[in-house]
Amino acid sequence: MNTGRFFFLISYFLLISIINGKSQEISFSHLTTNDGLSNNSVICLYQDEKGFIWAGTRNGVNLYNGNEFIIYKFRKNNPNSIIYNNILKITGNGKGEIYFMTPKGVSVLNTSQDCFNTLIQGNIRSMYYHKELYVSKENNIYHYNGTQFETYYTLKDPSTNITSIYVCDEYVLIGTDTRGLFKLDKQKNITQLIPDFYINCIFQDTTGKTWIGTWEDGIYLMDKKSITNFRHKEHDAGSLSSNFVRSFCEDKQGNIWIGTFNGLNRFNAEKQTFIHYQESDKEQSLTHSSIWSLLCDQQGTIWIGTYFGGINYFSPQNQIYHHYQTSKNENEGLSSPIVGRILEDKQHNLWIGTEGGGINVYNPQTKTFQWLKHNKAQNSLSQDNVKALYYDPEKEIVWIGTHLGGLNKYDTRSGHFTYYLHDRNNPESLPSNTVRDIVAYKDQLILGTHAGVCMFNPTNGNSKLIFQEEPYKIDFANTLCIDHQGTLWISGNGEGVYNYQFDTQGINNYKRNPALEHSLSSNSINRIYEDSQKRLWFCSNESGIDLYQYETNDFKNFDEQKNGLASNCVYDVCEISPNRLLFVTDTGFSILDYNTQTFTNYTKENGVPLSAMNERSLYKADNGDIFIGGMNGMISFQEKDLNHTSQKYEIHPFRLIVNGEDIKVNDNTHILRQALAYTPQLTLKHSQNMFSIEYAISNYVPFNKDNIEYFLKGFSKNWTSTRGQKAITYTNLNPGKYTLIVRAKNNPLVPESKLDIEILPPFYQTAWAYLLYILCIGIILYYLIRMYNNRIKLQESLKYEKKHAEDIELLNQAKLRFFTNISHEFRTPLTLIIGQMEMLLQVRSFAPTIYNKILGVYKSSLQLRELITELLDFRKQEQGYMTIKVAEQNLVDFVYEHYLLFQEYATQRKITFNFHKSHDNLPVWYDAKQMRKVINNLISNAFKHTKEGGEISVIIRKGNREIIIEVTDNGAGIAPKDLTRIFERFYQTEQMDSLSHAGTGIGLSLTKGIIELHHGTIEVFSEPNEGTTFSVHLKTGKDHFSPEQICEIKESLPDNVKEDYNPELLLIDEEEIINSKNAIGSNSGTEREVKILIVEDNHSLREMLVKIFNKFYTIIEAENGLEGWKKAQSEHPDIILSDVVMPEMSGTELCKQIKRNIETCHIPVVLLTARTAIEHNLEGLNIGADDYITKPFNINILLSRCNNLVNNRILLQEKFSKQPQTTTRILVSNPLDKELVDKIMQVIEQHIDDIEFNIDILAREVGIARTKLFTKLKDITGQTPYDFIVTVRLKRAALMLKEHPELNVSEISDRLGFSSPRQFSKCFKDKYHVVPQAYRKGETSDEDQESNIELEK
Repeated sequence: MNTGRFFFLISYFLLISIINGKSQEISFSHLTTNDGLSNNSVICLYQDEKGFIWAGTRNGVNLYNGNEFIIYKFRKNNPNSIIYNNILKITGNGKGEIYFMTPKGVSVLNTSQDCFNTLIQGNIRSMYYHKELYVSKENNIYHYNGTQFETYYTLKDPSTNITSIYVCDEYVLIGTDTRGLFKLDKQKNITQLIPDFYINCIFQDTTGKTWIGTWEDGIYLMDKKSITNFRHKEHDAGSLSSNFVRSFCEDKQGNIWIGTFNGLNRFNAEKQTFIHYQESDKEQSLTHSSIWSLLCDQQGTIWIGTYFGGINYFSPQNQIYHHYQTSKNENEGLSSPIVGRILEDKQHNLWIGTEGGGINVYNPQTKTFQWLKHNKAQNSLSQDNVKALYYDPEKEIVWIGTHLGGLNKYDTRSGHFTYYLHDRNNPESLPSNTVRDIVAYKDQLILGTHAGVCMFNPTNGNSKLIFQEEPYKIDFANTLCIDHQGTLWISGNGEGVYNYQFDTQGINNYKRNPALEHSLSSNSINRIYEDSQKRLWFCSNESGIDLYQYETNDFKNFDEQKNGLASNCVYDVCEISPNRLLFVTDTGFSILDYNTQTFTNYTKENGVPLSAMNERSLYKADNGDIFIGGMNGMISFQEKDLNHTSQKYEIHPFRLIVNGEDIKVNDNTHILRQALAYTPQLTLKHSQNMFSIEYAISNYVPFNKDNIEYFLKGFSKNWTSTRGQKAITYTNLNPGKYTLIVRAKNNPLVPESKLDIEILPPFYQTAWAYLLYILCIGIILYYLIRMYNNRIKLQESLKYEKKHAEDIELLNQAKLRFFTNISHEFRTPLTLIIGQMEMLLQVRSFAPTIYNKILGVYKSSLQLRELITELLDFRKQEQGYMTIKVAEQNLVDFVYEHYLLFQEYATQRKITFNFHKSHDNLPVWYDAKQMRKVINNLISNAFKHTKEGGEISVIIRKGNREIIIEVTDNGAGIAPKDLTRIFERFYQTEQMDSLSHAGTGIGLSLTKGIIELHHGTIEVFSEPNEGTTFSVHLKTGKDHFSPEQICEIKESLPDNVKEDYNPELLLIDEEEIINSKNAIGSNSGTEREVKILIVEDNHSLREMLVKIFNKFYTIIEAENGLEGWKKAQSEHPDIILSDVVMPEMSGTELCKQIKRNIETCHIPVVLLTARTAIEHNLEGLNIGADDYITKPFNINILLSRCNNLVNNRILLQEKFSKQPQTTTRILVSNPLDKELVDKIMQVIEQHIDDIEFNIDILAREVGIARTKLFTKLKDITGQTPYDFIVTVRLKRAALMLKEHPELNVSEISDRLGFSSPRQFSKCFKDKYHVVPQAYRKGETSDEDQESNIELEK
């Protein structure tokens, strides 16, 4: 008994010792060369006044700003680099200077200039800063006075090396390599405190205790009363882990941390024991057990420099999470990193389902694990992939759903497993070997399987599939829940959720309906859960969380966008307190405050150790611990630990990038004179307005992470979140002054970072530039004023010359207008002369000599008319009104005809006149009338300048796609100075030999204009006294002409614009004219009185016209258009002959008035004018004129055209009257007459069978006075209204006789309003000279045949 008791006591104390020495779980974060560290051997650590961490390694210095490492190394031939790369110690003065101790000396870094200087060289063994810098070298201590080092103290033993020093106001502690520890007071009295040990480090805590680390003798702890030595004891787990102690630090809770050769130690002051932290195979353990340096930063984070593992760091006050990881030893960790379902039994053990690792049972009291895994050799778990767990507390049975292993029942008291598997031959076996969820209902279990939902009887192991009938067939279920009303909720087949009422056996299906605002948000549900407040929650796979509202039978959604949920993919949920729920998402977990309906999110970024969460792996234990499983283990924590207090840190601008270039201090850009963190104002040029500023944040505690936001004063209107980005970028800022403010949102402990930024304007917007502008403007104004005065003087001098030139041009234009107007006026008297001459020539009673003189005068008049026409054409060319009408003709014949006209003249002048041609037929498209002027002008010019006995040649030949006409003479030639100007209007050469033939100077200008209208060119080649050649080039084809210029048929031009060059006219005497078939009434069988109205303002011309027409017409005269209009209304003439240009009213206005008036619109109008252009002719015809004749005119043509107009109307009237087939359309020639006649015909048609129908009824229904109707109808048809009515009825009768043989003459007579058949037959025979019966048989009268023949002629 005594032996057993002793063994128990030994075991108890051993267990206590193990527990005391066993480390509390700490999650270390790591920074290694993979993160940018220059070397994994970190010898020393330091935090500067900005909060940045400096790490000295065996290969350079590293500055860590929370984002990245900035590495400083020795640079060859660079005196501003560090003296050596092996860094042994780092300290600083807190004023921008950091000191680095190396085996070769001490370097100082001026952080504002980012530049190193060497302070002292040699093997420096220790360094400390207290108000000034102290270093030790061999047995000497030196202090730095700001310019140089001075000796502070020297140990007496020269063989002793000082390895560490500690300086305070009262004393200095000196550690040596062989003599232990000394204390030096202010009076330089020295006392040995610890003898003969190698002292590595000296540290004093906040309570005043001094900790001495030795090479291999552990720790010496000194206070004012005693010195205590702590050493490593091999069998004491609570002792120091190693006697080789390198560093100390104190955290914010007053705990002392010791770095040793074999791990990190935390001193338990109450028990005077040490807790060890060493390297292990766990992911978040120390990376290496050999600790070289320790640092507690301003936030309380412990930084650990290891010998081969880089930097490890953790926050002691923020060790919220306990991370359970896999282990090779069963009782030390998980069997699989992937953790699934978790539950708790009566003994508060945790049952943890894993993927591939079976079940892990965790004992929270002993912190040990037990693995329940599949083993074929013994009774064990059927499959290691666990999907579902359910605990029966009464029977202490754990029901386990597996993947492909069926359902397992585990009796915790006996440790025995029972399997329930799917059997194809047994319909009462499990429907599937994959069980995803288990819930209890009364004395049965409801299982969610891969084959659907089944009811399982634990007593006999039988199961029954339910919900197998359409439309609610469920063939897959992954989550089940029974709410407070006893309703079963099911999800898993992607068809939303189902609820089943056990009492009514009613089932409903809820699906996502985008048209309904409060429908289920997703058809894919991961978890259904009811909290203590009887709220039913649905965790969806992509749309957040849905809360079922029993009152309205719909859902309320909580998601990332509206409520701030961390992610819309939600795996699981549990209740923390009545109005606080924890939801696991794919990025971490979120806690919902139901009262405010907002989420607080916890992810890896703010300290959650799990890299990824797993589905349905969440549990809250009875003691409040919350367990969450993931892909790399499991974590546990208390909700109260999540409520941490915000800590202070600083925000500093760290890096400047301008236009894509990383800006360094004092580089070629000259932007930074000191480091950006020390720069209060940033000045940039206008071309440097695209820049980025990276900020460093001295917050290394993930739990203290805040939302960083910025605001550019002078530009921004609202604060902008950085969204985790470290760089703030602006582009194209306008010149001006700005202030960039960066702050931590909702953390008042963090001071704002302010940086003034000035964007300089470009030079052209600076004050100096504006001053220069003013100066330049002043100079320019002075220059302009001076120039203005000079120009005023010059303008005054030039004004007269300009005025003189304008007067000359105006005079030329006035002369040209005068000549043009005079030429125009010449045409009227010339018309009288030509007309009188033609009348005299028609008499033929003169003697031959007198007749020849009269004929000569007549020919001269015609030539004068040609000259006037040429002058008018030149004026039209000047104004751009000349047009051409081209037709394809043989140019060789055309030129040869004009050559022959000058043949006789050449003989008289004794000039050899030659004609040469390359082809007989050269078809060219040209306007013969205009081209005639060109040929005549060129040949005439040749004759002007060729003396008697000279030679002139006309050559026409074919070139390359062109026809060339050359006129060559051997006359006086043209001077070179005149060659470029001979085609200018009014220009004449000064050659005296041609004065007798002086011209007007318009011929060649007109010629060039005509050639250019034909898209051709004209050239001149001349040598004085040798001769001149004019060369005309005309293109072949017609593609270069517009469609309006092309006339396919030569004769298509109007007769009134054709002119015959031959002056001989065919003169007809008066008797021939009177007896011709064009005489009035010659084509009709009756003579009638015909009236003509002559409107002409020229008295002589009017008398001549009266004399011409008085033999054929009754003459009515009018002196102007207004008088003519009045007489046209009163006299109703048969034709009107009018001049165009007249006072009171022009001829065109008169024509418009006549054609617009219903009483006169039927009267033909012939216009006389001196304007010859085709467009003028068309203008007259367009306004309604029946013909348009130009002055001077041929009286025979004028008389014939007027007679034709009158005769045609008479013939049409007779044809309408005598031929039954003709209609009224042949009688009307304008819209007004047509409208009237159509209306009359319509009225007659309506009353055609009315015997009483007469002119009175017709006038009333047409709406016109009886007399006006009589006159108008008489003028149009040549018949009285009564006769016209009878004619219409007879035409209808003729039609009915032909088309209706079934009707006899009597019936036709009745239908057409005749009083009797006899009257009808008499009228029909009188009109058509055949009785109705004979007409029906096809017989016609001889007169009808003669009339048809005459009309055809």
